[in-house]
Amino acid sequence: MLYISWHSFKRQHSTNMILLDLSGIIDTETFHEYISKKLDFPGYYGQNFDAFWDCFLDLNEDSHIRVEGLIELKKNLPQTYEKFTQCINDYNKEYGKIRIDLIGESPSGEGISFED
Repeated sequence: MLYISWHSFKRQHSTNMILLDLSGIIDTETFHEYISKKLDFPGYYGQNFDAFWDCFLDLNEDSHIRVEGLIELKKNLPQTYEKFTQCINDYNKEYGKIRIDLIGESPSGEGISFED
């Protein structure tokens, strides 16, 4: 499989590119904090999937979201993985205006890491 760097990928696309690398996330609180920050959700974001859905619908339709690290998220937080991917799948079925790429691995290497 051919991987290109995130920075090269972003330069090749003119839309609002957002990288979500979910590798390294080990708890639901961190997941929601990370998602909220990366997607620039408002301060009142409720840190749950109902709030995620509401805020996700308000994103710029010119956005292109690249989600990486899904294999690791599924291993670390299976329920969070299921809820997150269900929201994305539901969005694609109902709206599909934002381009969303779901990638199991983390080729960008930009996921969250914790130091000992």
